[in-house]
Amino acid sequence: MKRQVIIGTLAMVGALVLGAAGADASAAGGRGLDVLCIYYPEWHVYPEGEAIFGKGRTEWDYVDSAIPRFKGHEQPLRLVAGHPDDSNPADVAGEIDLAADAGIDVFVYDWYWADGHPIQHEALERGFLRAPNRSRIKFALMWANHNRADVFRTAPGKCNDRFWWRLKYDRDEFLAAIDYCIEHYFAQPEYYSKDGKLFFSIYSARELVKGLGGPDATRKVFAEAQARMARAGLPPLHFSAMVRNAGTAARMAEAGFVSVSAYNITPYDFDDSKVVAETGERRQLFSHEEFADLHATFNAKVAAGSPVPLIPVVSRGWDPSPRCRLDEPFPWRTLWYPYLGIIRDLSPEAFARSVRAVRRQAETDPKKPGAILINAWNEYTEGCYLMPDVKNGDAYLRAFRRALGRAAGRN
Repeated sequence: MKRQVIIGTLAMVGALVLGAAGADASAAGGRGLDVLCIYYPEWHVYPEGEAIFGKGRTEWDYVDSAIPRFKGHEQPLRLVAGHPDDSNPADVAGEIDLAADAGIDVFVYDWYWADGHPIQHEALERGFLRAPNRSRIKFALMWANHNRADVFRTAPGKCNDRFWWRLKYDRDEFLAAIDYCIEHYFAQPEYYSKDGKLFFSIYSARELVKGLGGPDATRKVFAEAQARMARAGLPPLHFSAMVRNAGTAARMAEAGFVSVSAYNITPYDFDDSKVVAETGERRQLFSHEEFADLHATFNAKVAAGSPVPLIPVVSRGWDPSPRCRLDEPFPWRTLWYPYLGIIRDLSPEAFARSVRAVRRQAETDPKKPGAILINAWNEYTEGCYLMPDVKNGDAYLRAFRRALGRAAGRN
């Protein structure tokens, strides 16, 4: 019964709130900017997750038990759809319709790989790739190649005392991951192609380049990956790097990446005058209005110094407090992830302003990135999501679609 309620609610929201679905989209391109959106595949039971959260449990527990840390704090989050399972194709079908009707072209899946095998891949392989309407949207991978630290309600400053898994940054591990993707993903008709190349983003690009032996060595490893793609009869890869500044972007270009982006924007991307309060201490609360204005300056600064196109990013918000201990008082005594600043006074209109700024930048950038990146579809425990919630309904999706200038059901 609970499963039917979730499926029915998603279908209702898609049909009544955003409008009837349009025709299937065989490609994301051809309509101006491609709209990419991060998909966080944490919302299902998987073996490594059970080691973190407990038998049969997921990070939904942290969403449900989050508490408000200050007056007006929007916690806990309650989705209109309850607890959709991202490994269930019926639930994902509802998400696909919502996203496509709102103007999203591509789900960029956070994709985890460590010690020679994938992790959290059930969301993509059992959910998206088995969804009956998957042709309405494209998908791509962002290899989330970072060590998995214990950030789940660990004491401040102790999050790096334990790791659930660690990454190897070497040639064999990288090529093994590419081989897996060749076998399971890259030949799928819905895999996102940018400028004739299959888009493959890497989160910890700087660490990968360092582990592979520097830019020259990385180019050689990338060449081997491209040779494997050719032997499989597939188009070449478009390697995209996640960066935080123009200097890193330049080094990634030297290593063979053909575009860059940032995974998200947080309050600490402000300059020091914004981050540090008059008392000399670091601020921990930021308004959505000032956060919205940050997007244009952050993206422009990175783009100006990058030798390759920057796919500009816009974040829906920022609030990792659901991952913080419930007995830890706010303001935090130690600033270390997830004990960081929070965006308050959340507003669909402020979010829309961020989207418009990023859209204008992508449209006017002489390097012609051809796409924008949204964080995120479902990063609930970081306060970055577009799925309708009980408090706001579909207000963020409506604001998002208006800011894109797209009609309902366009995809």
